[in-house]
Amino acid sequence: MLKVAGSILIILSSVLYGWRVQQELGEHVRQLVGMKEMFLMLYGEISYTRTPLKEAFLQIASQGKEPFCSFLQKAAVELDENEEGIGSFWCGLVEQEADHFLFDEEERGILKRVGENFGYLDRQMQLKNLELYIGQTEALIEKAQRELQDRKKLSGVLSVMCGLFLIILLV
Repeated sequence: MLKVAGSILIILSSVLYGWRVQQELGEHVRQLVGMKEMFLMLYGEISYTRTPLKEAFLQIASQGKEPFCSFLQKAAVELDENEEGIGSFWCGLVEQEADHFLFDEEERGILKRVGENFGYLDRQMQLKNLELYIGQTEALIEKAQRELQDRKKLSGVLSVMCGLFLIILLV
């Protein structure tokens, strides 16, 4: 009876672990989409309303999704206190907030490079760079969506198989 209860708990915990991994994979794609939306909103603020960066960050933060809302709010608040260039300030902020993003190095690199162009390029160059990064983000989203279904299935099957393997070892 005790072995059956332990086996059920092991299977249940392995299934829950697989479910959690699947949720994280889905959240990764949602964050990539959120990053693209943030870039598109920045593009709109720079091209149409010609809003200063601080106001643009606050405007986008009021409309956007987490973790980008808090990221942009922090950027707007610390922008005035910034004594270094905007590019190095932005890169430092991305590194500070890295634990809130589920991005790999390539994705985090795109987010860093966007900020390097704020402040010293003219408006047209900033818009061209934002177009470039929007395109790169779209490619990352497509790649992540292709891999998402396979990885979800794989994580579900592997978690159950590991649970069954553990039960066999223990019984």
